[in-house]
Amino acid sequence: MVFKKLFPKNKKSEKIETQARLKTTIHHLSIKNKEFARKSQEARLRAMKALKAGNKDISRQMLIRWKTYRLKSEKYFNMIGKLERHMDALDEAKTISDVTGSLEASSSELSKIAVNVNPEKTMELVDSAEESIMQIEEAGDLLAGDLEIDLGIDVEDELNKLETELLMSEASGMPTVPEDMSTESFDFDFDDEEPEIKSKDKIKKEIEKLKKELDI
Repeated sequence: MVFKKLFPKNKKSEKIETQARLKTTIHHLSIKNKEFARKSQEARLRAMKALKAGNKDISRQMLIRWKTYRLKSEKYFNMIGKLERHMDALDEAKTISDVTGSLEASSSELSKIAVNVNPEKTMELVDSAEESIMQIEEAGDLLAGDLEIDLGIDVEDELNKLETELLMSEASGMPTVPEDMSTESFDFDFDDEEPEIKSKDKIKKEIEKLKKELDI
């Protein structure tokens, strides 16, 4: 008694012991069931032999034994059925316990994860990310800038002169742009547009007009 108090059995060992006891009892009952089933068959055979020999009293006594043995065999068989039902229930209880434990662990883990992935927090993260992206893009635009504006250099007059020279070269048929400075040497993509065909007189008039405006 003192030993049991000092060293109590855990639930797992108690369950194993219970299952072992059930199996042992079922085994003993199975032996008794087979024994009485054999005796029942033997008693019926003897009853038949006695009847053939014309001895009804012996035959009647053998049939009584046959019935008695058969009832005992059936009784032990029913006991085995009840114990096996308990065995099945224990196995099912273990399965249910394992499933319940797994569900509890999974539910606890899901609850922890849900704290970090709730819709409100997710929306806050999305908004924060979008704000950061906008700030980065704005910083990129500031860094890229416009050299003409940033440096304060006005090249509008030079651009007009270049256009005038281009018109003059087209009118005279002489190129004014060096071959190594042609548009093919720049990595710019221009839309393929067909130039408007103008008459020579119209071109000359435009040239004269531009010269007057630019005082060339």
